[in-house]
Amino acid sequence: MTLRIAYVRGFTMNLAIDIGNSLTHFAVFEGQKEIESFTAATNNFDRSELYNKYFKKYSDKIKAVGISSVVPAVSEIWNQLSEIFFRVKPVFINSKIRLPVKLKVDKPASFGSDRICNSVFGYEYFKRKQNLIVIDFGTANTYDVVLKNGDLVGGIIAPGLETSAKSLNVSTGQLPALKHADFLFKNSIIGKNTIDALRSGLMNYALFATEGIVKSVIKEFKKDFKVIITGGNAGKLKNKFSFKPLYIENTVLKGINLILNYSNKK
Repeated sequence: MTLRIAYVRGFTMNLAIDIGNSLTHFAVFEGQKEIESFTAATNNFDRSELYNKYFKKYSDKIKAVGISSVVPAVSEIWNQLSEIFFRVKPVFINSKIRLPVKLKVDKPASFGSDRICNSVFGYEYFKRKQNLIVIDFGTANTYDVVLKNGDLVGGIIAPGLETSAKSLNVSTGQLPALKHADFLFKNSIIGKNTIDALRSGLMNYALFATEGIVKSVIKEFKKDFKVIITGGNAGKLKNKFSFKPLYIENTVLKGINLILNYSNKK
């Protein structure tokens, strides 16, 4: 587990939980201020250790819990643990709860909770005054479009770097598997060996595909757009684009917190 920032003040707090396939990310917020964040394995974690190490000091302060999840079985575990740890019934982020954005998409119920959180964060970050593309470079690369009137009009989903690298390794006889640490840009776009050729292909494919997608969104809507990038691989790409994106970490967690605060407004 990794820990960042720690202090406790005297007000009520929100707990945001982002459940991914491999890792679950947590953040404790007071208003919009992130107090503490940490990460644990999605499966096979020690509940007592997690509670005693991170949650016990907040047991009387956390009054709302929000969960974004792509693992339904683990969602139910945290549904129970939230009530055990904090005596709070969690809010699961989906299209049916009160949101500051409007889902103008086919089948809103199938729209990913992580994409909702990213979109809400971006919309509120720019104070509801900008058209926005939020790009999350994770297991999948997602591109979500929010207009300044609050309409979340949809997006694009493409394979992420790890997913693409794994597919090449599994689907071919001789291409090696690349890991997160292998994803980097070399001085030349031309790889002089197999590893560098794979690196160049994966990194530049993500780069140029993103450039093309952003350009196409601007052309289709005939509007100016702000661009936020986030996710585990965003930092490796942030300085390579011809446009100037805003790089922000943990937008899903921040979006969960904003949704909790918004849903609690009268």
